[in-house]
Amino acid sequence: MTNITLSTQHYRIHRSDVEPVKEKTTEKDIFAKSITAVRNSFISLSTSLSDRFSLHQQTDIPTTHFHRGNASEGRAVLTSKTVKDFMLQKLNSLDIKGNASKDPAYARQTCEAILSAVYS
Repeated sequence: MTNITLSTQHYRIHRSDVEPVKEKTTEKDIFAKSITAVRNSFISLSTSLSDRFSLHQQTDIPTTHFHRGNASEGRAVLTSKTVKDFMLQKLNSLDIKGNASKDPAYARQTCEAILSAVYS
């Protein structure tokens, strides 16, 4: 039979500087962050649009309630040009083209996708 003896040597633990592991960013992570940013911008755009629409309705209420007058009086007149101008202004403030300067086709497609999603 083999005789096993354990060493009685004492070990010391030394503190060493540990560097944090850098996360490897992949295209999938970058794409997920971009989608999240677009989704958050879309939510912000929707909120701003609904707030603007409610303000538009409040300012167009007629002061007299006795006669009907014009059929469009008292209603919020929100034309497609008004909505499109507002959305283009909001998209320009997001600076999608600046953020996607490495891929201008991506920026153009993103702008068109957001416009078609909100505007349709």
